[in-house]
Amino acid sequence: MVSLRRLPAIFSQFAPLIAAKTWGRALLSCALAGLFVWLLAQRLADIHWPEVRAGFTGVQPLHWTAAILATAISFWAVGQYDAVLHRHFATRLPDLQSRRAGICAIAVSQTTGLGVITGAVVRWRMLPGQNLTLALRLTVAVAVSFLLGWAVVTAVVVLAVPGAPFKTAASLVLAVAFAAAAVCVVVRPNLARPTRIRLPNGITISQLLGLCAVDTIAAGVAFYLLCPDGLDVGFAQVLPVFLLALGAGLVSGTPGGLGAFELTLLALLPSVAAPALLAAVVAWRLIYYALPAVVGAAWAIRGAKPAPLPPLVQTARATPPCISAGLIQQGQRVAMTMGAADGWLRARTPHVLVGLFDPRQPSAIADLVRTASSENRLPALYHASARLAVAARRRGFFALRIAVEAVVCPARYDLATPSRARLRRKLRAAQSAGVVVTAANPDGPVPWPQLDAIAAVWARAHGGERGFSMGRYSRDLVRGQRLYIAWVDARPVAFVTFHQSRDTWALDIMRHVATPPDGAMHLLIHTAITDATSAGVLRLSLAAVPDIVIGRRGGMLHRLMSRLTVRKTAGLCQFKSSFAPAWRAVYLAVPRPAALPLISAEIAREVFWPKPLSAAPHPPLEGRIDHHNEQYEFASARSAWHRQAE
Repeated sequence: MVSLRRLPAIFSQFAPLIAAKTWGRALLSCALAGLFVWLLAQRLADIHWPEVRAGFTGVQPLHWTAAILATAISFWAVGQYDAVLHRHFATRLPDLQSRRAGICAIAVSQTTGLGVITGAVVRWRMLPGQNLTLALRLTVAVAVSFLLGWAVVTAVVVLAVPGAPFKTAASLVLAVAFAAAAVCVVVRPNLARPTRIRLPNGITISQLLGLCAVDTIAAGVAFYLLCPDGLDVGFAQVLPVFLLALGAGLVSGTPGGLGAFELTLLALLPSVAAPALLAAVVAWRLIYYALPAVVGAAWAIRGAKPAPLPPLVQTARATPPCISAGLIQQGQRVAMTMGAADGWLRARTPHVLVGLFDPRQPSAIADLVRTASSENRLPALYHASARLAVAARRRGFFALRIAVEAVVCPARYDLATPSRARLRRKLRAAQSAGVVVTAANPDGPVPWPQLDAIAAVWARAHGGERGFSMGRYSRDLVRGQRLYIAWVDARPVAFVTFHQSRDTWALDIMRHVATPPDGAMHLLIHTAITDATSAGVLRLSLAAVPDIVIGRRGGMLHRLMSRLTVRKTAGLCQFKSSFAPAWRAVYLAVPRPAALPLISAEIAREVFWPKPLSAAPHPPLEGRIDHHNEQYEFASARSAWHRQAE
């Protein structure tokens, strides 16, 4: 029970609900209810009520039982509806608690009227520990999305049933719904800075539509089962009319759609005897409204216990466990988090939760799957090593080899080997051109205006910078990396950056002027490898190239990749090959093959058409939970579980 001492605080939370505008809507709802009841009374003035009573008592016990079962199915879908929206809003509440709150709220509010107010109050009661704002937000989302879902389901049924009315209007509704769904799927929200209004993704839309169909059709089945035996109309003819009447009741805003529901049924089923139809309405209201309202109210009065929330994902610490953690500082429009326990970057696109590179433990895959499910997203592993791909396959994932990573061991790097003959020629060409390479200290004097200009020239020549998993040039990012600059006559002509950890460096950004001196880029990388050798670095990654570039053939997908990428990346592959690296396979793992097109398209969109970088400065990495950024071309340091078999 609610303590009297809490009443002032509770009343203050209800203050937004009792504003003048809300009272105006309540008065309008009461006026509409009175109007529809009066119109219904006029319509039923000549009804022979003993026939209605006979039709009601003539319903078979088996039909009553089946109607109750159909009602239970409908309210199960209602509960799932709330669970889906909780996942959409990332409330992190357990599905069981969300379903119970949704069932109680709908059971009470659809009978008492003023659905937004009563639904919010009941949800607030059934979600202890949550504020009224969240309950109100969920209630509005349920009301709006259900009304839209009802319109789509009704339009499909109207078009599918021969002889159903309003087919032209149904076609228009489906066209508008398809366009709106396409906007939700195509438009990329700023996941790093979520707002109050958050468009659902395609997974959420499909789930809501499916649940709305189950809910409304089950309600229609319950109504048809309660119709008297003498009804001469089949279920296919009753269903579209029932759905239209249900929508009329929803739009009217009256308690249970009283008046509007009955008038629509009588108008659209003129061939059915009015007493038989009213007998079915009375029986249906008893089963579908009165009984759930009593159960839901009793459940709400009893209340619910607070459910424990799952722990938040910890953020990266001052010493990042993943070499690519510096990308989080870049502040891009794709939300990114990192777990301090597993050291795994996780990027969020509208439909996918992507695990980037390798975690510290392979058990992190299970956590990725659970987190993706709790957010209405698909899990995926991107730029995964062969070992991680094997672990994913054991969990039922479909793994596809997409690229190869060039890796150099600085301790065994020998410029005099025959395999590096071409590199030696390039280095001599750079020295002849007067190229000098220096390792710059990002905290010291750096020619930022010249580097900005070089990056801008490179971006224009290459159709813009890549995103998601690839670093994009920004001073924020470069300040946290190892920077090498190539000079000619005291003028910068090219530069490269490396992510670095205790024992691993990974190539990130490569930028140069329109026509750099021959061998300048080779000299930059060679200088970095030499410094890595002196620093005792165990592994240096030169990033990845598409698998098709180095000669792997076979299959339609590889032929398509060949046409799209070989011409653009053959030179990059040749450049990296001059360092005689070891080539290691890189994989994309998806939960099932059917999800590959969607996941690939979403990742490709973020890579090739990223949103602009934010110009605002970003806080340090430590202490942040939700971040945003990306990287495609480089791998993190091998963890202990990687090296066990070596």
